[in-house]
Amino acid sequence: MFRRLMPFLVISLAALAANGATLELPVNIRFTIDAGEHYSLPVALKKGEYIRGHLSGQSALEAMIHDDSGPVRYLAGHGDSEAWIYFAAPEAGNYRLVIQTLRPEAEVHLKLEKVPLLAPGENIRSDIQSRRVLSARQALQNGQTPDSVWSSLVADGTPLVELPDDVPDSGLKADERLVTFLWYGANDRVLLFGGPGYEHDPLFRLAGTDIWYRSYAMPADTRMSYMLAPDVPRVNGSPRDQRVAILATAQRDPANPHVWYPGGASDVYNSRSVLELDKAPSDNLLDGDRPLPEPSRYPLTSDRLGNTRDIAIMVPEDLNASGDDAVPLVIFFDGDDYLSKVPAPRILDNLSRSGEIPPVVAVFVSNPNRSARNSELPCNETFADFMALELLPFVAGKTGLVFSGEQTLLAGASFGGLASACTAYRYPELFGLVLSQSGSFWWSPEEDVRPEWLNARLAEAPLLPVRFYLSAGVFETDFGESGILNANRQLEQILSVKGYDVMLEEFGAGHDYYHWRATLGRGLVHLLGEFADQ
Repeated sequence: MFRRLMPFLVISLAALAANGATLELPVNIRFTIDAGEHYSLPVALKKGEYIRGHLSGQSALEAMIHDDSGPVRYLAGHGDSEAWIYFAAPEAGNYRLVIQTLRPEAEVHLKLEKVPLLAPGENIRSDIQSRRVLSARQALQNGQTPDSVWSSLVADGTPLVELPDDVPDSGLKADERLVTFLWYGANDRVLLFGGPGYEHDPLFRLAGTDIWYRSYAMPADTRMSYMLAPDVPRVNGSPRDQRVAILATAQRDPANPHVWYPGGASDVYNSRSVLELDKAPSDNLLDGDRPLPEPSRYPLTSDRLGNTRDIAIMVPEDLNASGDDAVPLVIFFDGDDYLSKVPAPRILDNLSRSGEIPPVVAVFVSNPNRSARNSELPCNETFADFMALELLPFVAGKTGLVFSGEQTLLAGASFGGLASACTAYRYPELFGLVLSQSGSFWWSPEEDVRPEWLNARLAEAPLLPVRFYLSAGVFETDFGESGILNANRQLEQILSVKGYDVMLEEFGAGHDYYHWRATLGRGLVHLLGEFADQ
């Protein structure tokens, strides 16, 4: 059906782009774009209207949402072949979905709809813990304007951080800080996205104004990124539909000057605000100006998996390799993220130059697409076979080097941490080191009603020649059925009782690359440090 209608759809979209007519939603269409050509699809939105959809192509896409002044929200780029679209109009106006592809005559598939909204909800009230917020409330009661009170409240930036002595009646421990997140200007609600707000905690309205606040007792070693989501659309849908609606408005904190750009895009929706408390882990391993070689990139087609992915390989200039001697190998899942959000090459170089780990060959394994990641990384035996029987020979062939299981490390975060442990469980003789950052050990197959599938398998299996470094954030308590933090604690106990060499570290953090990039080096040193002098 789509094939027969495609010429008409292409003509219709071209006409839209040419004459400025508005795209009528919903749409589910396929069309072609020539290399370098821009398609600009106009969408008229009222303030607060929520559009949701999916964009996919045969090759890499660039896509963004514009308003009359220019780009507003970046959707796809840097090799992305698909993007989910969640956007609530901050103001009424004419918006445009601008799409570009780098491949000639590339087919693009767009699904886009307006989502009906529910009426605003009632505001939640809470006791005020922060002395500074209490002072702000008093100022409002004394007749100061909300604008004046807000300016004073955020004069030193946000979030507010108060020590135990600042709030003596709060019950704060000596190693905790009272952190208060703030927003000004929302009409209905504001949700916290990240850090202690994994459940998308709502902020509270202050004294009937448009000033919003929420305070948390947080460990002094907290290092985190976060976003705030004003006026999140209230949708009448599934729990997942309601949960992902936060992505329509989640943005960096405008009163926090400390910003991180994890994907390279600088718009407010794709950058994140950051918080580092006074005892946060150092990120000095991210520093350095020594030029590093670019990784060699190759496509690798898997007969077992029936797909193709990019593989990046880095061989350091100072690698000590001679004859048939094995050299250390580190393989990162979610390879693109460990080349960008986490600057793993710089971290490895700094650690090897300081003598804390030996020079290592680093391999970065990308995902063909998001759906492949979700099916391959969670304990997929076929994917483990690919790692052992296709990837390792491929890397050996490209480098001409020899590797041993004892010095081969698998590293990843979230599902990548789970994949590291699952692959080593299936092939312990080839992958003897596991570095898991916030590993999703809560996971179980759909047909298994019990959580923590891998934990149970490792408890039942004989002792394997594998060493483990695990880390988790203390805010990761509601991820999956058992929670990431609890599942990692359970795994550490199981491995310790079985006699494994295992370390678990817990940090003041959530499910967050901003934290993982600062603590990756600790796991690398723990697992590879003993080989530094060999």
